[in-house]
Amino acid sequence: MQATLEDFFKALRGSDLEISLNAQIDAARAVELVGWSDRTLLKSALGTTLAKTTTDRALYDEAFDRFFRFSSFENMAAQDLPGPARDDQAASGSGGPGGCQGSGGQTLSQLLLSGDSAALAKRMQEAAREVGLTDIWFFTQKGYYTQKIQQAMGLELLDREISDAKRQTLAPERAIELELARKRLFVEVRNFVERKLALFGTAPTRQLHDDFLQSQKLSNIEKRDFARMHVIVSKIAKRLADRHSRRKKKRVRGQLDFRKTLRKNAAYDGVMFETFWRSKVVDRPRVVAICDVSGSVRQYARFLLLFLHSLGEQVSDLRSFAFTNHLVEVSDTFESLPVEQAVDKVMQAVGGSGTDYGQTLLDIKAQLLDDIDRRTTVLILGDARNNRGQAQAQVMQLLYQRARRVIWLNPEPVSFWGLGDSEMKRYAPYCHIARECNSLAHLESTLDALLRTHSASA
Repeated sequence: MQATLEDFFKALRGSDLEISLNAQIDAARAVELVGWSDRTLLKSALGTTLAKTTTDRALYDEAFDRFFRFSSFENMAAQDLPGPARDDQAASGSGGPGGCQGSGGQTLSQLLLSGDSAALAKRMQEAAREVGLTDIWFFTQKGYYTQKIQQAMGLELLDREISDAKRQTLAPERAIELELARKRLFVEVRNFVERKLALFGTAPTRQLHDDFLQSQKLSNIEKRDFARMHVIVSKIAKRLADRHSRRKKKRVRGQLDFRKTLRKNAAYDGVMFETFWRSKVVDRPRVVAICDVSGSVRQYARFLLLFLHSLGEQVSDLRSFAFTNHLVEVSDTFESLPVEQAVDKVMQAVGGSGTDYGQTLLDIKAQLLDDIDRRTTVLILGDARNNRGQAQAQVMQLLYQRARRVIWLNPEPVSFWGLGDSEMKRYAPYCHIARECNSLAHLESTLDALLRTHSASA
């Protein structure tokens, strides 16, 4: 039964429910107390130890019901088979090379023809454990595991019996019955494997897909994957926030103030009952995000804005702007709507006939320059393609002189910078950081560096 419990833990992980080692130990102890006979009691006992939140409980209930499902072979009853099958099942062999014995030494053919669904289900479960079905991840493995489980159940001996029955002129009906039973076995085992794939393979397959999405160019992400991308962005943002909040907690205490500590503890003969620490101010970055939302880079802007506004308190002051040919502040939209809805609204509302970086930079000079100081990081996302307009690079020089840092993220490869109508080579000298950025992985590394630099200088 320990193997069954370990398989169940794997099924829970496959359903995106992370369980700690302590929870697994508690679950094993709970099973020892309540046993396996009462399904309702078992479900309640395991759920109490393994599901810590309402969301976890929903995942747990679904995984439990799917894992402890015994519907295989439920329609295969002896009365559904022709009379000769019931009469002749006892005459079948008791096994041989390649045959798998069941309860009481029954061969696979005996179990199939008798319609013993419980024994067949048990045989299939044992075979599945023998071939390692819990390691199934991909739909392409279904055929492999279906065949391996049938072989472990005794398919070789069953095929041999079918061949012998065909050679015996007096047993044509038995050959037909065995072939029908074999087909039924294949269907049942295939369905069983598909259910286990859904149970064990969901999380690993999703993780592989998530890894693929994170490395894909954001312009190639299809609309059907947007919802999943939003989930991935939220997870990455939470990870970054947790990582940098821990760093700040370590630094916020500062260094021990020896003079003050010794002076305050002089009355205790120098024993330091009280300690005093030099206070340290944590400097969270102030960010001005300026995003090109024209057709060529719209997707990149979507996910950068989603990323930034998912970081929460890690950014003390965040102002967001979008543009095609004029600068539009969209900060209020993010304050009034959930992040995902705000991004969609910005993408729909801000548009224009063509991208004009020169005019946008003039708008930045008029609207923003006075608000930018040595604590401000200016984060620009765009391909710098200006449709042959005036570059207005002198505004970038002013930004460079006033801001703490100017970071330009360009979705295009560096080899494309300066080609055609790209003004990137004219803007890059006035950026503290100018880098290619066209995937979630790039965005994560950039924002990680942004938060880390501010933490280090705090």
